[in-house]
Amino acid sequence: MKVLYIASSTAMAGGATKSLTLMLTQMLKHDVEVEVVCPDEKGLTKWLRENGIKVHVVRFKAVYLPSFKTISDIIKWIPRLVYYSYINQRGKACLKRIAKEVSPDIIHENTSTINIGYHISKSIGVPDIMHIREYGYLDFKMIIPDRKCRLRNKNVFSISITKDIRRHLGLDSNPRSTQIYDGIVENADFRINPDKKRWFLYAGRIDSGKGIEDLLEAYVEYANSIENPFPLYVCGEATNESYFNRLKLIVKENGLDSKVNWLGERGDLDNYMYNTTATIIPSRFEGLGRVMPEAMTNGSLCVAKYTGGTKEQLENGKQLTGKPIALSYENKNQLKEILHNITTTVKNGNAFSPESEYIQMIERSQIAVREFFTDDNFGEKVIDFYNSILEKKGQTSNT
Repeated sequence: MKVLYIASSTAMAGGATKSLTLMLTQMLKHDVEVEVVCPDEKGLTKWLRENGIKVHVVRFKAVYLPSFKTISDIIKWIPRLVYYSYINQRGKACLKRIAKEVSPDIIHENTSTINIGYHISKSIGVPDIMHIREYGYLDFKMIIPDRKCRLRNKNVFSISITKDIRRHLGLDSNPRSTQIYDGIVENADFRINPDKKRWFLYAGRIDSGKGIEDLLEAYVEYANSIENPFPLYVCGEATNESYFNRLKLIVKENGLDSKVNWLGERGDLDNYMYNTTATIIPSRFEGLGRVMPEAMTNGSLCVAKYTGGTKEQLENGKQLTGKPIALSYENKNQLKEILHNITTTVKNGNAFSPESEYIQMIERSQIAVREFFTDDNFGEKVIDFYNSILEKKGQTSNT
């Protein structure tokens, strides 16, 4: 079996890229021939070459519209839309030549925000898989104008990363659709540190959709309500300088510069998760949310907003283990109270002793991660889906 993957981005810190690299590793274990198309020469392209995976660089752009607030916003977007259309037309011509040369059995697009693979799959007569990682407007305030149209095409198959995204797009009864949770961790990666450090952790992009402003506002209330509050460590890249400056101003105006530590993007994030008192996941509406299972794998107590893909993870875990796998909240006041309670419990001692409530919750969370997010389970389910597609198309597989 030969699969041509289309990557929407080469940013190695992005969840879609992390999922793609793990998927490629799994497919190679299953003897799938893989080649990848990337939009530029940066991070992922370098990683692919270093790992001996054939990569083609084709310039193309994602197809989505932002949330317009004014007529002026629309007018400003028009030149960009014309430019992107021009880039994509050239990209399609280039990709068509590559696809004819590669002759894949399947084209697999790594997100639903790109459609270049869809157009090429139609022209060369092979199945196209849309990997749906985003709601669109609910999580990123963007509109993907042609997505539903593509999904109606009988040549298009889809993988939704959560049950709720699949429901949201009306794909529950679509025979060409399936739901597979991303592989996020290896079976051997699990660990727990009972000697936790006295600080809280936020890990992820510094972006409004990730809920970090809500977290800071709750943290301000928490810090003002308790003696010697635990510091907050913020690990992540700031993608919008003006937004980042606004967050730093919130911290400064409340006299918390010494308590909120901006650490940037970290290569040793696993160790921060391993050592922190708790990892906070405040996303306003997450598609899946890799941070929580990554933190749980590293033995972190998690505090998560009860919404979107995060909510689905919490419900799956409770259904599997019979009890909560994390502390959850629905508003900033509840988050403040949880931080306060954790701090008090830790200061009183034995918060992370073997029989403590928190350690038992962490152990349950790791049972859930093993069940839903290990790389081997993910790889096997993707292979099964590939084989079912080829059977429907009357082809045979060597895997």
